[in-house]
Amino acid sequence: AVGLVQDGDRIGFGGGNALWRRPLAVTRELVRAGARDLRVCNMIGGLEIDMLLGAGCVAETNCCHLALDEFGQSEHLQRAARDGSVQIREWSEFTFVAALRAAGMGLSFLPWRTAWGSDVARLQRWATVTCPYEGTEMLAVPALDLDVAVIHAVQADAAGNVALADPPDFIHDYDLIVARAARCVIVSAERVAPIEDATRIALIGREVDCVVEAPHGAWPGGVASQYGVDGEHMGREYVPATASPEAFRAYLGRFVHGGEPA
Repeated sequence: AVGLVQDGDRIGFGGGNALWRRPLAVTRELVRAGARDLRVCNMIGGLEIDMLLGAGCVAETNCCHLALDEFGQSEHLQRAARDGSVQIREWSEFTFVAALRAAGMGLSFLPWRTAWGSDVARLQRWATVTCPYEGTEMLAVPALDLDVAVIHAVQADAAGNVALADPPDFIHDYDLIVARAARCVIVSAERVAPIEDATRIALIGREVDCVVEAPHGAWPGGVASQYGVDGEHMGREYVPATASPEAFRAYLGRFVHGGEPA
């Protein structure tokens, strides 16, 4: 699957909150493959982007927020902000979704009212447009075209159809927006099996390029209704390792490149 990702790609990730239903199995494979200069995107950045930052895979972040929920801020992002090693592009949630929707509709931008006059719009240097009907000026939020989207699902089938969790989890529909903004879609799933209830299908096979069965593929994060966040691993192993680049290299050696369970 990660062979579909090229160095320098703009890659969008799905998932709920920062530690929930994140495609960590695919993330670890990207680290193992030595991915470089990725332009990573997620409305609520979490564990997957944090790991890629720590592994030196990232050239640019596009997020509204990036942290580890109850385990605190992203030390990797803080270091990158201080030393300037990564370009950090900040978004509001509404404008981020607008940018993805524009990409999904094949448009170069969407006219938008929120963020008008904000530092987000100023720092992004967004242009403005005049509405031909009302004469009002609005932001022209540029499309965020993704080279690759990576999402983690509870279930998919061999034809590439992807089922929603039952019951649906937090911002599950965001995954659909990410997928439809990308030219290539990779789905990891807790299980690959026939989907008996067609009403649960959220993405159909022709929208998906690759399906990978990855039980516990969100670990050490969780998947609602399947398993919880591995708080012991996060608190004792992952978070302490983010204290320095050297410590995180040792973590990757153990849990990504090495033989310890992941």
